[in-house]
Amino acid sequence: MDKSELNKEELRLWYMWKGSFHSIFGRVIKEMSEHTGLSEGDYGILDRLDLLGDGSLRQQELAESMDWDKSRLSHHLTRMEKRKLVMRKPLDTDRGVQVISTTVGKSALDDARPIVSKAIRKHFLDQLTDQDIESITKLAERTKNRG
Repeated sequence: MDKSELNKEELRLWYMWKGSFHSIFGRVIKEMSEHTGLSEGDYGILDRLDLLGDGSLRQQELAESMDWDKSRLSHHLTRMEKRKLVMRKPLDTDRGVQVISTTVGKSALDDARPIVSKAIRKHFLDQLTDQDIESITKLAERTKNRG
C-alpha cells in the first residue's frame, strides 16, 4: 500500500477522532454561550489575558497565543471593546498595543469558568476511564510537537 494514501480504516479513525473532538468542543461552547453570552473567541481572549498576562497582554502576544492573525484579533477586540469586555491602550515605549481585561470582562470570565468546567466534565471527563486518561495523555504527549 502507498504510504501517501490512507486506507478506509485509517480514514474512518481520523474522521471519528476529529468528529468526536468537534462534537465535545461544540457542546462545551454551546453551554458556555447560552449561559454567559460569550463566544468561543471572547472566552479564549479573556482566559489568555488572565492566565498569561494577569489581565493584560500585548496584542501581538495575544494573537500568537491564540494562533490568530492580527486582522482577525483586531476585529474581534473591536467587538469586545463595544461590549466593554476589554480595552486597548497604545504602549508608550513602542508601536505596540496593550490589551486589558476590564472589570466587566473579568466578571464575565469568572462567571464562565465554572460553566466551562462543568461542561468539560459532563461531556468529556466523566466519559473516561483511568485507562482512557492514560492513553489520551500518552497520545497527546507523543503528538503535540510533531510537524
